[in-house]
Amino acid sequence: MATYDDRQWILSHIQNSYVTSDDTGLCEVVVQVEPAAESVAEFPCLADTESPPQHHEDPPPHSLDIASDMDFVGHRQRSYTAQRLEIMRKEKKNASKVKRVVWKHNPAPLDEAELNELFSRKAVITSGAPHDSPTPRQPPVSLLSRLVRQYPDGLNNPFLEYAKFDGTTHTNIQARRISIYLLFGDNPEPSYPMVVSVVNCHQARVIDLIGLICWLYTKENRQPPLRGGVERYALHIAEEDGQVDWDFQALRNRDVIEKFGFNVLALVEKDVREPSQDIVVTLTVSGGAFSKIIVENYDITLKEILNRTITKRKDMVKIIDAGLDYHLEKEDEPGIELDLEKTLSDINCTEFAVVRDNSKRIENPPDFNNMSAVEATLYRSYKVMWLLKFGKCEACLGISGEKLEIHPLQQKVGGALLHLRSPHPVTYNMVQVVDCCPKAEKRGKMEFQLTCQGENRFKDYVFECETKMAQEILDKCKHIFDLRASSVRKEFWKEKKPFRRHNSLSMRRRPRTENHVNEV
Repeated sequence: MATYDDRQWILSHIQNSYVTSDDTGLCEVVVQVEPAAESVAEFPCLADTESPPQHHEDPPPHSLDIASDMDFVGHRQRSYTAQRLEIMRKEKKNASKVKRVVWKHNPAPLDEAELNELFSRKAVITSGAPHDSPTPRQPPVSLLSRLVRQYPDGLNNPFLEYAKFDGTTHTNIQARRISIYLLFGDNPEPSYPMVVSVVNCHQARVIDLIGLICWLYTKENRQPPLRGGVERYALHIAEEDGQVDWDFQALRNRDVIEKFGFNVLALVEKDVREPSQDIVVTLTVSGGAFSKIIVENYDITLKEILNRTITKRKDMVKIIDAGLDYHLEKEDEPGIELDLEKTLSDINCTEFAVVRDNSKRIENPPDFNNMSAVEATLYRSYKVMWLLKFGKCEACLGISGEKLEIHPLQQKVGGALLHLRSPHPVTYNMVQVVDCCPKAEKRGKMEFQLTCQGENRFKDYVFECETKMAQEILDKCKHIFDLRASSVRKEFWKEKKPFRRHNSLSMRRRPRTENHVNEV
């Protein structure tokens, strides 16, 4: 028991005791005012008693705030009965899982044979070998040790340094899949390709890809075995069926793989081809281009050689799709068409020229710088760049005294962000061509414009090529305009200003001279 002389603190203590010792939580609802805020004068029984002086500077005594667990009333603890019932419920649940067996003594004892059958002895395996054992016990061998002993040559792969570019087991790294045809051995023939997954294509070089292929080949124990290192092999461009395109050189070993967009390649030994046994057929195409076809023997027909050449050139395939066809002529005998059913042994020649059916190849090409009026009417094709509104594409421009042909050579035009279809091929009669004039000249190339009569208006076609070729086209059109008058052309010039007609007919951008006045 203790004695306190501060009546106000005693009242606060009593009030706090009621609140903290009440399990029902009703005191917190009933008591709304802190007892420390009440004045002693409000209690008459304590007014006459002596009390120590109060210091108004000190804060009034108060108890700690009681924070309830719930919003409205305090949380009531579970009673002892509820807790005991919960414990009994758990014990009953666990008791249902226990099985009790009553042990009873057998009045008829078992004999020794029955006991040995029921309780037979088992051999105990000890960690060490018994002392009386004649041979020591072998130590245990792990599965990895067995695999290493079973495959002693598994780690002896001479191309192990290129395994870091293998992307087969990588899941979160972008890898590039390339189909590789293996053409080496005694009988190199294309079969099923080996699919190689390469990572870090921006760093891996062609020599690294060859090493990766050799590493996978050796790892899979393929036959026949490789001969030599990576320097003995080379990568070539191949078709989908595995045929190697020998017209292109092998990929250079120092080039990065990301530079090439081919998904089908062929791994070839560098000495697999013997040039002395190859039969090379040279075919000259219009525009100065040529193709070389490698054949096995002289029994191949000219038709098959022509089909191989057309397959390799997309521009010729598009012209055939438009309804035109090609034939072969000897390189030194222009104008004489050859029978495509004959073989190389019948013709006894390996140099040919591919000529379109509606064209004619002349023996001595004219000098278009000093072109005559008769030579200007002969058909001639030019490979130019067609300048469109949203890009440009390669095109074949054919001009003769009768018609003008424009055949695009690309399927899509535009930049990297804009892909559009190429325009359709167009053909005009030469009387519908009303103007041919230069536009601009820079860096050895010239832009020129051809104006033709459309359905309801005149259409302009802008092309770009080398300056010498553009000048030939301008001179050729000038001679054709002089030889073949056209009412459409006269109507066109009536609508134009005089200075444009003067510049267009001159066909050249040069200072005015006396000859220039006569040409106009």
